[in-house]
Amino acid sequence: MDIQQIYQKTGYLDGNFRLFHIIDQTRKVFNYHYHDFHKIVIFLQGNVSYVIEGMQYTVQPNDIILIQAGEIHKPIIHDHSVYDRIIIYVAEDFFEQSRKDGSDLFQCFQKSRKQHSGLIRIPNWENTPLAAVCRDLAVSYQCREYASDLYQKVKFTEFLILINRLTAQESFRVTDAVTANPVIQNILKYINDHLTEEDLSIDRIAREAYLNRSYLMHLFKAETGYTIGKYISEKRLFLARSYISKGMSVTDACYHSGFKNYTTFYYAYKNKYGASPTQKPNQEL
Repeated sequence: MDIQQIYQKTGYLDGNFRLFHIIDQTRKVFNYHYHDFHKIVIFLQGNVSYVIEGMQYTVQPNDIILIQAGEIHKPIIHDHSVYDRIIIYVAEDFFEQSRKDGSDLFQCFQKSRKQHSGLIRIPNWENTPLAAVCRDLAVSYQCREYASDLYQKVKFTEFLILINRLTAQESFRVTDAVTANPVIQNILKYINDHLTEEDLSIDRIAREAYLNRSYLMHLFKAETGYTIGKYISEKRLFLARSYISKGMSVTDACYHSGFKNYTTFYYAYKNKYGASPTQKPNQEL
């Protein structure tokens, strides 16, 4: 799971969803990265914090972390304790099919983001149906019996149904981040709201935030771990790739995602995904 370059797109997905049960016995260092698909982490054991888009969470056993496609994140491993978790990659097609079937299973992601958090902590965990389903998911990773893939899909669908029922309750509240600088959160929101505008610049962001340019750059890097320029570039590349996957021409995807220059976009895209925008990218980087 280690990655070599900061902000790298990691992992690959060759179906609608993919499940891993991963146990690290030694301490690892993870860099910031993102995925082209949605990600769910069911945290089981360890001394770990999770950073998602500048917000840091201290996780506890049985916490559920929801990470949307394109969100830059990383775990921070604090010591040599065993780090045990279930990780699930979910393609947008999986949720699109659920919508066609009459149940939008992506609503849990949307509800958590409306409350400005990606962490779900459930009181009295062991007494909930989710506890049993998560145990079944962990077991299903090693299962090789008849129809094991279908069984895993059934259990994962049940997991999503239960999560969505929970988050649909009026009393539901996500778990707040331990650290989340409101200035940085406003800056991140501003960047993402204006991502496709060509004149989005550090100077413009500094003016909007009423901050000195140099101080803004220092604060952003200190709070998030990455530069403003790199953050904007990564977000635009992800958006362009999404446009292309939906059938938009490469040229239109370039300019609709906020790039001013096609050549700059072309080489940034090729460097990021290992293939030109007109080619099928490498599945795993």
